[in-house]
Amino acid sequence: MASKAYLERAQTIINENPYLMLSKSWCPDCHYTYKVWDEYKVRDKVHIIELDKLADQEDAVKLEQAFTEIAGRKWVPTIFFNGKRLGTEADLKVWKKEGKLDQIFKDAKLI
Repeated sequence: MASKAYLERAQTIINENPYLMLSKSWCPDCHYTYKVWDEYKVRDKVHIIELDKLADQEDAVKLEQAFTEIAGRKWVPTIFFNGKRLGTEADLKVWKKEGKLDQIFKDAKLI
């Protein structure tokens, strides 16, 4: 269970960044999501935190625990739009296949 301080810190990061992605540099699912951002030309709008590249890895683990608690599951990438968990790369793949991704991004004012 994450400490109150880390939960508050994670929630502040979510609240301050309308488009947030939790990532790890080695993660193939994260790289798929980077390609989606690039395809839509929005990577510069998405605040990406590569947890494995944070200087203080002890801090990174505690922060990841807090994000996991808030999101309800441990997974990268985890994407937050406008203060709420949007989903993961699996959700992006489904929405893209169903032709819903453009509208989801428009509704969130990402595009």
